Amino acid sequence: MKIEDLDLDALTELFNIGLHRAAASLSELTGQRILVDLPRLWVCPIEETHARLTELLHGDLATVHQIFRGTVAGDAVLVLQYDAAARLAGLLTSGEVAVGGRLDQSAREVLAEIGNVILSSCLSSFGDMLRVAVSFSVPHIHVESLDGMLRSLQVGNEDLQFALLAATQFRLSEGEVGGYLIVAVGMSSLSIISDALASGAP
Repeated sequence: MKIEDLDLDALTELFNIGLHRAAASLSELTGQRILVDLPRLWVCPIEETHARLTELLHGDLATVHQIFRGTVAGDAVLVLQYDAAARLAGLLTSGEVAVGGRLDQSAREVLAEIGNVILSSCLSSFGDMLRVAVSFSVPHIHVESLDGMLRSLQVGNEDLQFALLAATQFRLSEGEVGGYLIVAVGMSSLSIISDALASGAP
């Protein structure tokens, strides 16, 4: 299949539904009203992801990885710049963690839970809307470079060839934080997603 065959509007809406589910769950967890912007979406071969992200991200990153398997399989990653990750953790805990902008152990635990909510909501939306079975692993948080993050994309022995990259803003009463979702998949998974979107899902 070709990337040009994908219905990008339908795929954007799929991410949008997942992110709004995540925002609702985070709002319930934290007692704060959290909104998300309609994501900007790119789909590209995985080898082009570095060049695209280099324009958007700089320095150390805080990433939460969640491998997913089933009819559609791949590696999903929440990507935040280090300072944005510390800011988000602080905003969601009313300043109880990430004091001084540092991602200490408590802040990392908060971020891992944030990542779990966001990634699980998006992956569950993929499964529900595309009517495919998806299961996902326990998320893992890392502080790493862009190169390190891209090298770590993996799931079993599947060759991950494509990246679905969504950019959004998380809006809270005290401020907003930009973040990125990367869903890396192989050719077979991308074909399944494309076919499901073409058949009318979501």
